[in-house]
Amino acid sequence: MDMFLNAIVTVFEPLNIAILLASTAVGIVIGAIPGLTVTMAIALAVPLTITMPLTPSLLMLLGLYGAGIYGGSISAVLINTPGTPASAATSIDGYELAKQGKALKALKMALIASFYGGLFSIVLLIVIAPQLAAFALKFGPAEICSLLVFALTIVAVLSGDTIIKGLLAAAIGMLLATVGADPMLSVPRFTFGVYDLYDGLAYIPLLIGLFAIAEMLAQAEDSFTTGAKLIDIKDIDKDANRLTRDDWRRSFGPMIRSGFLGSFVGMLPGLGAAIATFLGYAEAKRASKEPERFGRGAIEGVAASESANNAVTGSAMIPMLALAIPGDPPTAILLGALLIQGVTTGPLIFINHPDVVYTVYVALFASLVFMGIVGWLALKPIVQVLKVPKVLLYPVILAMCAAGSYAIRNSIFDVFVMVGAGLLGYVLRLFGVPAAPLLIAFILCPPLEESMRQALIKSQGSLMTFLTHPISAFFLLLALIAVIFTVRRQIKSHQALPANI
Repeated sequence: MDMFLNAIVTVFEPLNIAILLASTAVGIVIGAIPGLTVTMAIALAVPLTITMPLTPSLLMLLGLYGAGIYGGSISAVLINTPGTPASAATSIDGYELAKQGKALKALKMALIASFYGGLFSIVLLIVIAPQLAAFALKFGPAEICSLLVFALTIVAVLSGDTIIKGLLAAAIGMLLATVGADPMLSVPRFTFGVYDLYDGLAYIPLLIGLFAIAEMLAQAEDSFTTGAKLIDIKDIDKDANRLTRDDWRRSFGPMIRSGFLGSFVGMLPGLGAAIATFLGYAEAKRASKEPERFGRGAIEGVAASESANNAVTGSAMIPMLALAIPGDPPTAILLGALLIQGVTTGPLIFINHPDVVYTVYVALFASLVFMGIVGWLALKPIVQVLKVPKVLLYPVILAMCAAGSYAIRNSIFDVFVMVGAGLLGYVLRLFGVPAAPLLIAFILCPPLEESMRQALIKSQGSLMTFLTHPISAFFLLLALIAVIFTVRRQIKSHQALPANI
């Protein structure tokens, strides 16, 4: 209890409140601008946290995370272009409501549903993560190795359009993670005589390149335009934009169900908020007595979508904290940020760093409250940011990317790594290969290699150790089932394609 109270006192110190307020506002703005993703915002913020104490750095990153996902709903409603992929389903009914002069009603419901989804997932995080970590303490090297194999399999088979693309991305991530000195024997691998590669590829330049530089290159293809007209909310009819009892009646059920769905999706590595939002929207339409309303301005569609995507924020932290397996790209970056701060996630974090766990709980809740306050009071000023041409924003962001990459080790080589990763991310995007499995595999590969080698040393080189331990065999079986189901689903999908045409 003392640690919990200390976490509350620390989080609500004046300087930390100012950092949280600023990061929440910036998160909403970045989330609202199409093309500036939440992942990009967190990646750019990580270099700023290196010299910060743990609490303000967590507040900055978590404030950007939750607020950024909500911010995507603003542009989804007002210009029919979601600021983030997580709000893609929101635009379906949100923009229709905006065209009917009910933009504020849609934005109010989006904020309320986002708050509920985030709060529900935080409660789940507090309840489930310690239990999961306690169970994981029973794991030895064989169990950890099999668990990481299962996590990588799930990430690879579920993240992309096809299992081949997901596996390809994960394989590239694992290959990049092996660059540098061998962790046990210090034998150089894939260094090609380049001294800067002996320590391996730096994590932050890699993720900045994969997500920020690649996104900028993709936006450059469209000449940095959104191609949509902004709906003005200055002189809007206030009566038509009040949430009525009928709006609440229609939205309550979908909001609750989407909270469950989004939280479940968030706990599965590699899926993320974009998938959660469409699942929540589809379930709301399926369960509705008037499904024909969807796509024509159904307020419950906005509620379902936004509840689902924000429910991912807390639940994605469950595997990250308890098992050191990130649930989505933003939590993968958060995991790296914690490592930079000297905090290793996993089952032992609840024993070695309970203060950090309590700080994460309080910081998540505080960021949610500030998202509600800033989103409610500062909506109209934030909307004006959508009028700023992106061609003016991206040069500033590019300079921040280069500075952030250089600042990690004061090395120009890391800037080249950032550029190379950006080009790699852009090429992968052109071929529809997802970047999330690459980043998560890059993070999970070192502990996977370490646990595998420890298990093999312990068993004197016998691979049967992974099958004779029940928990290890269970995770390998789950991985096999995931592959079989994914392959069967894709085969059925290809067989059904000619009939649909």
